[in-house]
Amino acid sequence: MILKKKISALPDSAGVYIFSDSRKKIIYIGKSVSVKKRVSSYFTNKNLGPKTNLLVKNIKDVKCIKVESEFEALLLEAELIRKNRPFFNFQSKDDKSPLYIKITNDEIPLVSLVRKPQSSKDFFIKGPFPSVKVTRRLLKEIRKIFPYCHHKNPKKTCLYVHLGLCPFPYASAGTRGIYQRNIRAIKKLLSSKSKVLIKTLISDMQNFARSEKFEEAQNIKIKIGKIEYILSTFRDPLEFLRQPTLIDDLTNTRLENLKKILALKKSPKRIECYDISSTSGKEATGSMAVFENGISQKSEYRKFRIKFKNSPDDYKMIREVLIRRFKNSWPIPDIIVIDGGKGQLSTALSALKESGIKIPVITIAKKFEEIYYAGKLLPLRLDKKSPARQLIQATRDEAHRFALSYHRLLRAKKLYEKIA
Repeated sequence: MILKKKISALPDSAGVYIFSDSRKKIIYIGKSVSVKKRVSSYFTNKNLGPKTNLLVKNIKDVKCIKVESEFEALLLEAELIRKNRPFFNFQSKDDKSPLYIKITNDEIPLVSLVRKPQSSKDFFIKGPFPSVKVTRRLLKEIRKIFPYCHHKNPKKTCLYVHLGLCPFPYASAGTRGIYQRNIRAIKKLLSSKSKVLIKTLISDMQNFARSEKFEEAQNIKIKIGKIEYILSTFRDPLEFLRQPTLIDDLTNTRLENLKKILALKKSPKRIECYDISSTSGKEATGSMAVFENGISQKSEYRKFRIKFKNSPDDYKMIREVLIRRFKNSWPIPDIIVIDGGKGQLSTALSALKESGIKIPVITIAKKFEEIYYAGKLLPLRLDKKSPARQLIQATRDEAHRFALSYHRLLRAKKLYEKIA
């Protein structure tokens, strides 16, 4: 009964779940984009297989640490598995060994994924990783910032060299030096030393600037920006271990900060964000992303196929989406966010007035991330670290992603019809 109550209280969002037995010993650690659904599936699915059935029989307690992204869940899961070494994590259903990121201890280190640590001389990062797919995605993002090599003594350059994803360290001593710096950076980035890495890069950038090597300085500045983007996508697992309620605390801070910035009477419980996606007005789509208590609620998202087709006109498309949305008996939001600037704000306010709805509306313009809202002549510019800005950007990014995916689907269907 107690276990059932704990499962029902789990969040329907991304996180890491921890199973313990009757002795309070951790026996399994997993991750999911919906912890509640994933954990519930262990107790509702009757075809789990002998190993998982044995696991379920021994589960007496479940705990959860919420995160914001799949990458965060991956890193935290790996860190917890490494520290606790739960029995069932090392008894995988396909009898494969856990996954590690390996950097060889050679003159030209190679980066790869391996199933078993073979040499104590090699460097293994944050293992073991249970998910091949997500680990590869993680390395793919890192490779865009710090190109690395995975071929030993190739006779000729490979595709990755031509794509700028491998510096081809075999070419000269100069390229080997650049490559060694990249490897050191990768180790720091995935070894809880990202702040040290950024400080080192800032110092290098300043040195290049003082030497009037502005192109080199600019290249490092771009790298720093990309690293900061990755770090905003996933946090160091040690942060979650020090503060298990980190996500709830951050979410509350963002909501309270948004309330303060916009002078709202209370923290917004439901936020709806809208975006338009089209190609020269063709196959135009609109999207509605929903956040409740600061957390995205994908089951509440709605998509719109734009009926207005005379010409590409974002204003008329936004108006159409809002008019159609408020003809439905869906829950009324506390605030509306729209991707755009002054024009989109005026259009939205006009559409809401026509629908007899009075709700605070803000727009966020991509170029400078400026925020427009009624009663203010000049846009609001918030710092990158502003909790309110982070929340607004999160809603905008979700609405954009959802609108774009639907637009691409419609374009693909149209292309198929032409071919058929």
